[in-house]
Amino acid sequence: MSQPDAIPTQVGPYIPQQLLAMGAQASVWLATGPDGAEVALKVARGEDGKRGIAREARLLALHGHPNLVRSLGSDPGGDWIALERIEGLTIDQWAKDQNPEAVVAVAQKLVDALEYLHGEGVVHGDIKPSNVIVDLSGEPHLIDLGVAVEPGEKVDGFRGTLGYAAPELLNGKPPSSATDLYGLGALLYTALTGRTPFVAPDPAALTYLPLVSLPASPAAFRPELPASLTQLLLALLAREPDRRPSDLGRVRDALNRAGQTLPAPPVLGMLEEREELRRAVVGAADGEPRVVVLYGSPGSGRRTLIAETVEYARREGLPYLKGTDPQAALEQLRVANRPAVLVMKAAYKGARQLAEIALKDGLRCLLLLHADRPLSGLHGAIQITPSPLSVQDAARLARLWGADPDQAESWWRQSMGLPIAIVGRIRAFRRLRGLTQTHHSQLPAESRRILEFLRGQPRMRCDVVHLATELQMSEHVLLDHCEVLFAEDLVEPADDGAMLAIVQARSVM
Repeated sequence: MSQPDAIPTQVGPYIPQQLLAMGAQASVWLATGPDGAEVALKVARGEDGKRGIAREARLLALHGHPNLVRSLGSDPGGDWIALERIEGLTIDQWAKDQNPEAVVAVAQKLVDALEYLHGEGVVHGDIKPSNVIVDLSGEPHLIDLGVAVEPGEKVDGFRGTLGYAAPELLNGKPPSSATDLYGLGALLYTALTGRTPFVAPDPAALTYLPLVSLPASPAAFRPELPASLTQLLLALLAREPDRRPSDLGRVRDALNRAGQTLPAPPVLGMLEEREELRRAVVGAADGEPRVVVLYGSPGSGRRTLIAETVEYARREGLPYLKGTDPQAALEQLRVANRPAVLVMKAAYKGARQLAEIALKDGLRCLLLLHADRPLSGLHGAIQITPSPLSVQDAARLARLWGADPDQAESWWRQSMGLPIAIVGRIRAFRRLRGLTQTHHSQLPAESRRILEFLRGQPRMRCDVVHLATELQMSEHVLLDHCEVLFAEDLVEPADDGAMLAIVQARSVM
């Protein structure tokens, strides 16, 4: 960590009063000028600092924009630069008390400032929250062009800030306009969620985490965010520069549309499982075979995890192979010129063999197998089962669905944290109060089959053994699929559990 400099008595015509910030290359002081006005005085620390200040002075003299900090004077040798003093907060501090609409409005002005710089051939190179000050009137100011890249300049060594630096910078590549877009995405992610895209106890981990994983959905931390805004942030944070929006005009258009979309589906719990799946996406995108078995009981969240993983894979450029025939899939994988993602039920004939061949022959793909139980003996596969939701997750779901959060703990205990069972109890609560009705199409397919069969029986009830035989399910699987019907208060056990019956007072549309 840099040690504080002794307060200088005078720097050029300015008198430092108070240390504001300390970096490796420069210190920033609150100072007063000859006319008594306050300025932010940046003073170089070493030769690298002098070069950075000289660059910033040159760029600010050449370029001006309402949302770029203004230079008030500088030393020709790069010893110091005086910048306008902006009263305000860094954007992450300011955003704590703001709604998403206000943050989006500020982001649009940042896009304007970046678009101006890029139009002049300049890459800022260090977009991060501490380099954006929002003043007392809500105007953002982009500061610190000390590591900016000018047209034709060759860059040696890493420039930027860990946690906000794009993956290509970590790989030693030079900065570009696409790296500024990544920084913008990381900055807005932090401002909107209160956390950086990647979090690690050891800061050194930030040198490789963006290379081996992908950021969690912002909806996991702020579920009320518009779906289009969530998608924009994840697109800006794509690992490959050419997978990010192609220009800032597209970013501006997406920000303009953000308020017109509803929130994305809530992303609750299963953080470790989701992280492991994102790493599997990256491994497959880098050309390594990845086979993931997602197993658990119906309603445990397997399909949700699969859908999210496919979305991440497609965002990373993996085409989605449609169809479920394992032999056809194998033939496509053998001739594919890039990695692909495919989803298959583990029970399909040939699915396990396909997984074994993919791992043995090193086929470039992400194969997601949907299963009821782990597949033993499948060496090299990643086996994941969704963990139950927490009572806090149940309370968040209740609030999101407009149900009574005080009942969340009871629902959570009754469901043992099974997501679909918690949702079912919330729907039943809303239906009893006339707030909503359950639509037939909202039920899982196998649960619908059970409900339809029961409706066709005399007195709308049936023996469990007979029902399982007719629907070609084991009794255990049958009761798993009944869990959502129990939760929705549509079906109930009868005769000490030997029978299942329609709850006469309930219905679905």
